[in-house]
Amino acid sequence: MKRMYLLLLPLLALLFLAACESGGNFRVINRTSYPVYVTLDDEAEFAIPAGTEHTFEVATANQHIFNPDVSVEVPVRLVGETFQIYDEGNEVFTDTTRVVIHAGKTTSVFVDPNRASFKVVNNSSQYIIQAKLFKHNFVGVVASNDTGPIAPGRFVYLPVEYATSSNNFYYYATVQMEDGATYNYGDETNILAVDQQFLITITDPE
Repeated sequence: MKRMYLLLLPLLALLFLAACESGGNFRVINRTSYPVYVTLDDEAEFAIPAGTEHTFEVATANQHIFNPDVSVEVPVRLVGETFQIYDEGNEVFTDTTRVVIHAGKTTSVFVDPNRASFKVVNNSSQYIIQAKLFKHNFVGVVASNDTGPIAPGRFVYLPVEYATSSNNFYYYATVQMEDGATYNYGDETNILAVDQQFLITITDPE
């Protein structure tokens, strides 16, 4: 009997070790035409290019036969240039949520476009004081938004509403520079569909 116990102990140890798992994965698949930006917990923001995916490793406690269901809830900021999380309960768009990650498993998120986008890239040597976006319904301005200051070499994007056959409108924008110059962009032909972007790139005059 003692010999049987001695034989069983290594088998039980192997079974215990084989059943131990720690850590799970958070997989983000970007199916939009523009980058998606993800911040997991307190980590640095990670940009996922259009049409690609990325898997984040998330630490958890050890999972084993005596503790078989290990998970951790992680705060996530996930926003794309043409995507935002929609909170159906509150009927608002948001950039943040919480995701439950299970040890030994992969949680996948498929990011499909649900917004249009306004993006300003500052490739000039001076600050952009602000870029102001106007939504015009062919009768008058019905909404506006602005980027705030944009430093040289930086960019700002705003996910925005897209036009439909029952809600048609166009966008135009004004860009105010540090030296006082103001530039105008867009007109009544600038009608954005879902997953389309109104892009402005500012460079120094030649």
